Amino acid sequence: MDQDDKLKLHSHILDIFQEIIRVCDDCHITYFIMGGTALGAVRHGGFIPWDDDLDIGMMRQDYERFLREAPRCLRQDLFLQTYETEKKSPFYFAKVRKSHTKFVEKYCRNLHIHDGIYVDIFPYDNIPDAKVERNNYYKKSKILLNLYIAKCLTGTSVEYSGWKNLCYKSIRTIFHILLLPIPKSFLFRLVDKNLQRYNSSDTEYVGYGGLPKIQVPKNDVVSPAEIKFEGLMVKCPRNIENYLHDNFGDYRQLPPKNERKGHAPYKMQV
Repeated sequence: MDQDDKLKLHSHILDIFQEIIRVCDDCHITYFIMGGTALGAVRHGGFIPWDDDLDIGMMRQDYERFLREAPRCLRQDLFLQTYETEKKSPFYFAKVRKSHTKFVEKYCRNLHIHDGIYVDIFPYDNIPDAKVERNNYYKKSKILLNLYIAKCLTGTSVEYSGWKNLCYKSIRTIFHILLLPIPKSFLFRLVDKNLQRYNSSDTEYVGYGGLPKIQVPKNDVVSPAEIKFEGLMVKCPRNIENYLHDNFGDYRQLPPKNERKGHAPYKMQV
């Protein structure tokens, strides 16, 4: 992707993000930037230069409210993509996609779904405080989420090299075939139940069960702070430096040049 296309892509993503913020403000829904987006805000003042997406987190209650309100509140050129709004979507979490654009990841190239440029929105749930119990929670979440994805497609989001790539694709293809008799709705409910199983408990940390490296103290996102992102004031976890250090280590250090890459779209239209 050349620099002009990258700038156009970032412009579209920022446009989607601004509309999500408007809906959240209008509906009194709390959101916060997370993961690489939070890292980019602190280290670069916005997008990580080689990044090609934007990630938002919401506590489960806010996430469910956003899913209810967004379809009637978002601009007409934006589409809320979830399991409910597009049954062929392979993602458990939500995406807000922009019509008349394209960002097709290679492993999704054979799916007939809305494939516009997007912003990801992840639900945050309580996670166990005890280390062993937390590790088991993440392991089970990873297994169930991978089964759900394998039900939908045969490719993998990460491209490995040589035999490793063939091995991962073969395993997913085998599970895709084995899961043919299993309704997608059943697998979705299994994932959903597992991710939310600690929400009736009082835990210190919250996170998205599919991404163990982005957990955060609950108090830091229930009442988030603000930070500049590409000139916008946006919500972010409180104590964001601690959050980035806990999840990325020495986050000020740039990765090697060969690791500075995003999702590498199979097809893009900006």
